[in-house]
Amino acid sequence: MTTAGHGSAAIERRDERTTVAVENLTVRYGETAAVRNASLFLERGELVGLVGESGAGKSTLGLALVGLGGAASGSIRIGDTELIGADERTRRRIRRRRVGLAFQSADDALHPAYTLGEQIVESIDGTRRRWRRRHESRVNRLLEDVGLDPAFADRYPHECSGGQNQRALLAVALAGDPDVLVLDEPTSSLDAVTQAHVLETLERVMGERDLAVLLITHDLDVVEHCCDRTVVMREGELVDRGATDRLLSNPTHPYTSTLVDARRSTPRAVDGGTSSAPDADDAVVAELETVTKRYREGSFVAALLGREPTTDALVDASVAVREGECVALVGRSGAGKTTAARLIAGLEAPSAGSVRIRGEPVGPVAERRPAQRAAVGYVFQSPRSSLDPRRTVAESVAEPLEGAGWNPARRDRRVGELLEHVGLEGYGDRYPRELSGGEAQRIAVARALALEPDLLVLDEATSALDTVTTHRLCSLFERLGRRNGRSMLVVTHDFDIARRLADRTLVLADGRVVDEGPTSELLSEPTHAETRTLIDATLGGSSADSRTKTTADTRTHTTHATDESD
Repeated sequence: MTTAGHGSAAIERRDERTTVAVENLTVRYGETAAVRNASLFLERGELVGLVGESGAGKSTLGLALVGLGGAASGSIRIGDTELIGADERTRRRIRRRRVGLAFQSADDALHPAYTLGEQIVESIDGTRRRWRRRHESRVNRLLEDVGLDPAFADRYPHECSGGQNQRALLAVALAGDPDVLVLDEPTSSLDAVTQAHVLETLERVMGERDLAVLLITHDLDVVEHCCDRTVVMREGELVDRGATDRLLSNPTHPYTSTLVDARRSTPRAVDGGTSSAPDADDAVVAELETVTKRYREGSFVAALLGREPTTDALVDASVAVREGECVALVGRSGAGKTTAARLIAGLEAPSAGSVRIRGEPVGPVAERRPAQRAAVGYVFQSPRSSLDPRRTVAESVAEPLEGAGWNPARRDRRVGELLEHVGLEGYGDRYPRELSGGEAQRIAVARALALEPDLLVLDEATSALDTVTTHRLCSLFERLGRRNGRSMLVVTHDFDIARRLADRTLVLADGRVVDEGPTSELLSEPTHAETRTLIDATLGGSSADSRTKTTADTRTHTTHATDESD
């Protein structure tokens, strides 16, 4: 359906199946052009991937398709409706009925004061009150479509894991029966099993509803697995496009080649998974000892009556990180990985068991001594949620230094060093709203390193990043691991990250540690059923071919599985 070419001026054929037509689109934020002269089209029944490094303008282009973002010029036609210059009523109608949008960060997009069911219904008819009378069966079906139990309709976002919230946001995007779906990194925070399920759901729903889908992603495995065409974006411009199999197997544009090469090169860890792993006698930096974490879910009245239901996020879990060691926690969404990390950092208190830093029992962060607080640096899963929108980048990075009593001159020098470490020199005066998702994540890394912690906790620290930036950050983490014997705890659903960084890997399921061992052995010869399931579910795993065959029947085009080398 397309003639490949380099640049936004490439010629594309369009017919009556064209649902979205973008021509010479430019989007500006003040004097900065985030998108320049972009042209593309989307047809019914096809899935188009939009790839590029963090900050390339992918999310800005996606927002423009629903009338959001910066000042736009050019042309965006949704069916017969011109979006550029349209009034707010028209844009709202497009967002509600024609184009469904799932944002990159579900934690930011979902309202904390409303249940998931209320937010799904709001996309159906604009009203949350008494929604069960009108749409209970439809809400239940949407939740099941994205792999969530209907009981999640009564949960609030803070009661769900990051992956569960991401799936709920996909249900919100589908709720209005749109003609077009714009999905901004919909699988970036999902484990391999859930990612495969969501992609299958996308393919099935697209085929059943004859949707046009724009999939914004940094994951070339996802693109190769399910996208008909792929468009490559760099520094606000569309520099390459074409059929996905051709574009990825035989890239001709230099920038596309850079992305593909970064994906193919997943080197073994410098510190992790090698014979140089820390000795069992090395000092333990941080540990959980038979820890259980229980959350209460009921109402105030239920609590008074002693009938309050509870959920165990962790059950008798023990995790230890030794001097100079990198440990990875892997598992499905909701398995308890982030809960374990937050307990070690003092952001949660255990219901039973103990948390120790350098052998000393510690409580929540407010009860820890300054040295104990400084011993753990934490990079959160959603960097935008952890950065104060009113503070500049320099002020955010300096925050722990200010709390530790550093004078202004010393703080400024340290902030400059940290920004250089993460490749963001000159960003000190920017605000979070001026950063891409990947840039915000790197700022979060810089802040976590401010006080030279003994243990760096990375909670899905690369999940929102493109392959080039991920490679750069992993190289940084490897250097940090070698220098000063810094330990790391890596929470991830990406086995390539675990393979590259971790000496040991622990597998969690339903709040329990079900498998553990040296990373190279655990991933190359898995023995536990849960470990095998997670590995087989990856797009480069042994189940990829069979999964593609299963979903191909629901599609009007060919899906390609991929075998990814180490």
